[in-house]
Amino acid sequence: MKCKLCNYDKIHTTYQGLIRNGRLGRYTENPIIMWKCDNCDVIWHESILEDMKYYYESEEYRNSLEGGGDAELFYKLHDKETLDKLCYTGTTIFRNKVVADIGCGCGAFLDYIKGVAKEVIAVEPSKSYQNVMRKKGFHIYGYSDEAKEHWKNKVDVITTFDVIEHVEDPIKFITDIFDLLSEEGQAIIGTPTEAPVMRELLGEIFEKKLLFSTQHMWIFSEKNLKLIAENVGFKKVKVKYYQRYGLDNLFGWLIEKEPCSNIRNSIITETFDNVWKNECNRIGLSDYIVLYLCK
Repeated sequence: MKCKLCNYDKIHTTYQGLIRNGRLGRYTENPIIMWKCDNCDVIWHESILEDMKYYYESEEYRNSLEGGGDAELFYKLHDKETLDKLCYTGTTIFRNKVVADIGCGCGAFLDYIKGVAKEVIAVEPSKSYQNVMRKKGFHIYGYSDEAKEHWKNKVDVITTFDVIEHVEDPIKFITDIFDLLSEEGQAIIGTPTEAPVMRELLGEIFEKKLLFSTQHMWIFSEKNLKLIAENVGFKKVKVKYYQRYGLDNLFGWLIEKEPCSNIRNSIITETFDNVWKNECNRIGLSDYIVLYLCK
């Protein structure tokens, strides 16, 4: 068996056991092997889903992960993420630009962009979410391949957050982004890391209950993300780290050994929390990584 990203012939088992299957507290019936490449450091499992395309097109994915697939529930869960995404992107890059968001759900992020963008392209496999966004006047496509038929080399800015870890072929995923971008275009790709601090402190508890999941086929790092992007042809590749979860979450995990166990303690001031997050970012130990690409 070889690495599915770099074709290196030395890989090892980094975890073997039950993993999360959708929402918190739900697990696979059988143990799953998580592989890690000794060369590029990518972590992955072999696809557990028989028909991934159908899975993401139907409401099964959202039902499994969030308990429902209606638009209002999506907004309730994901509107709050928009500010984080704008921290990754800034605001000035969207004005009078052709903008695409890949794996955009109901378009919560695009709702905030459409007021300044010249054109808005929504790429989302869910049929029900496509119907919602069609009413907003977005250009709707199920997959990047479909968008390329009209927008190849024409998109100024592409964003995609928490998507690349779901796809079967991340090399093709980034290749499609390259093909869509205009000559001066730029792409911003965000994905969770293995959260190294949490993983080191908590081990298998964290791995089983949160880190590894059936829907996340991959866990990427700076090394392998840069490798893919450079091999695809991107000339300018940059990475930034962002710590999303604070000390209240870290201490909650350590005490309760459960996700969503955030503690409330007066010692965790905003300043204290920001120092923790900034230090994680500085030394590359954050729970989220963002790839910035230009042709």
